[in-house]
Amino acid sequence: RDWVAESQRGFPPVRAGRYFVYGSHETDPVPPGRIGIRIDAGQAFGTGHHDSTLGCLVALDGLARRYRFAAPLDVGCGSGILSIAMAKTWGVPVKACDIDPVAIRVARYNIRDNGVAGRVTPFVGKGLSNRRVGRIRAYDLILANILARPIIAMAPHVAARLQPGGVSVFSGILAREAQGVLCAYRAQGFRLIRRIIIGEWATLVLAR
Repeated sequence: RDWVAESQRGFPPVRAGRYFVYGSHETDPVPPGRIGIRIDAGQAFGTGHHDSTLGCLVALDGLARRYRFAAPLDVGCGSGILSIAMAKTWGVPVKACDIDPVAIRVARYNIRDNGVAGRVTPFVGKGLSNRRVGRIRAYDLILANILARPIIAMAPHVAARLQPGGVSVFSGILAREAQGVLCAYRAQGFRLIRRIIIGEWATLVLAR
């Protein structure tokens, strides 16, 4: 059996709004009008097939219809898929951090492979407490596709780093955990502008 071919068949292209996520084994061109993101399954999370990543792509597609962002941050960037999406959508510098050095190595490869190495800066760091994340109120978009508990824990740090009027996108949250996340962020002055449920997973879009 051709195990490589079987593995590749398990990762068909993902369509999410304007985004078309595909592996290097795909031979068909990116459909017209879509933003192509080439990501291979590897040692870092994020191929677009998980419902939490898909929810983030849907959220970014919706935001792109109404917002222009200048300073996005991707917390827990994994493979770099969402950082690449933000860089290609808004054509701006994106910071991307992850606690896993292997994920950052994979992200660097994918960032170069997608032609956005000059725009996305990946680095190893623990969330918003890392010095490389930068100064207070430095970002107008903060995205984190991790887990509900760390997302709740970093609520005060997100509030401190996000500009007034800025937007946050959170995923990796089971639908039953969404209310707890909302409560933590409402206490910091955020309001819900969109909730996306795909399967068991919730993606929350909040404005400060």
